[in-house]
Amino acid sequence: MEEVVTSRFSDELLKKMDQVVSRGHFRSRSEALRVMVEDYIKEHPDLLVGNGLKDILAGAPRLSDKELEALGARLYEGVSVTRLVFEGRERP
Repeated sequence: MEEVVTSRFSDELLKKMDQVVSRGHFRSRSEALRVMVEDYIKEHPDLLVGNGLKDILAGAPRLSDKELEALGARLYEGVSVTRLVFEGRERP
């Protein structure tokens, strides 16, 4: 089932969105927004982790660097755990 969502955007952001649509990257504003939101969620799966994460981590076994890299690659679709940590440290 699909649902219509109403949102407000600045004129500047709408102009940029219209540019990518007019250049043929997307068929419509709606498709552009849907794809962008889906991509953002794929890139940030940590946003969907529930409040029980601390409990899970407390009971989790200690992993070697190699095991941690393998797990990270599976969870974050091939992105290096080192890169994820580095990116996290760059955030305010």
